[in-house]
Amino acid sequence: MRCFPDSSPQHLAERASFTRVVVVADPDGLHLRNCLAVVNVVQRHHARVTINGNGQVVDAASILELMSLAAIPGTELIVSATGPKAIEALEDIAQLFVGEPSEACSG
Repeated sequence: MRCFPDSSPQHLAERASFTRVVVVADPDGLHLRNCLAVVNVVQRHHARVTINGNGQVVDAASILELMSLAAIPGTELIVSATGPKAIEALEDIAQLFVGEPSEACSG
């Protein structure tokens, strides 16, 4: 009997990686409140999310790792996500970077 990897649509979606570029728009850069909002989105969607910026890749579920990016206004960040809710996680994270992220966090 041969065993093949699960190639069901659901399994493939869980392994697929999706990427989106966002730009830090907040005049204060990527600070504690923005980072906390990103962590909350990641936890809510149960997705594996990484953010690439300033030459490093960090786990978006870690507020300390996000803070270590030291992203100033105008910094481009590459957000990558995997998991069954990866697309939703990317969309919600991207919304945090539209306009003033601080305002998005205070709701």
